[in-house]
Amino acid sequence: MSRPNAMLELDPTVVRKARSLARKAAAPVVKIAKSHTTVSVERATLRLAGLAGADHERVPWVNHLVTAVRDEVGLEHGVTTPVYDALLRGEAPDLTTLAQKAA
Repeated sequence: MSRPNAMLELDPTVVRKARSLARKAAAPVVKIAKSHTTVSVERATLRLAGLAGADHERVPWVNHLVTAVRDEVGLEHGVTTPVYDALLRGEAPDLTTLAQKAA
């Protein structure tokens, strides 16, 4: 039994045109997505960065840190820039400590 060809035999001109149309169709959505965020998205970003745990009242550390960033500089550009800027400036040795200070 022969192995099927892994490549589709597509006309490169048609592929280029399809990609161009896809970029054009997606551009307004990408523009909106780049300039808008939500508290939930920013909390998820911090969780993906490794921030876990909660305070003694079971309020997650991500909640404290997102609230602090929102109150200080807003969330329009996300939490990662101000959070990692604070870490680079030595305000805390890690995300958890930074969140604890923000609480």
